[in-house]
Amino acid sequence: MKKIKNTITKIGFFALRQGCQSASRFNWEIQDELTAWPEGFTILLKVLPNGPKLGLQKKDGRLFGISTKMEEWDLTVVFRTEDTAFRVITTLSNVPKAFTQNRLMVYGNTGDSMVLIRILNVVQAYLFPPFLSKRVLKRVPKFSLGQHIGRLRLYTIGLALGK
Repeated sequence: MKKIKNTITKIGFFALRQGCQSASRFNWEIQDELTAWPEGFTILLKVLPNGPKLGLQKKDGRLFGISTKMEEWDLTVVFRTEDTAFRVITTLSNVPKAFTQNRLMVYGNTGDSMVLIRILNVVQAYLFPPFLSKRVLKRVPKFSLGQHIGRLRLYTIGLALGK
């Protein structure tokens, strides 16, 4: 079961990375949030003790996936256990609940972590269909036709190529 959870978490981190890269190209809410961070801002999501990792960097006003081998990060989100990461990735739990239960830690500026949460909420709204989104988001946004086209774009070329 541990290998299955690890694999699903890795797949979830991959989808999240690709979704962040893709949505930051076309979604104005994400582009607006990214203005709060300086160029080159780095984010690491990791699972303890030796679980999957996800690295992101702001470059040219967008998010890009980067190697997780760097030593220093501007913002780090640490899931205390693989089970916590698995539950969040599979929508069995949500980030605010995990945080209040002390199941994840954040290192960095609180304001920067709030920007990340708002960005991830938008990306999750695109990645998950509404019946799953309502499990992890406080408010499931009503998508316009353009946003549905963005979702289709994210599902096709976004997940495959991150564009």
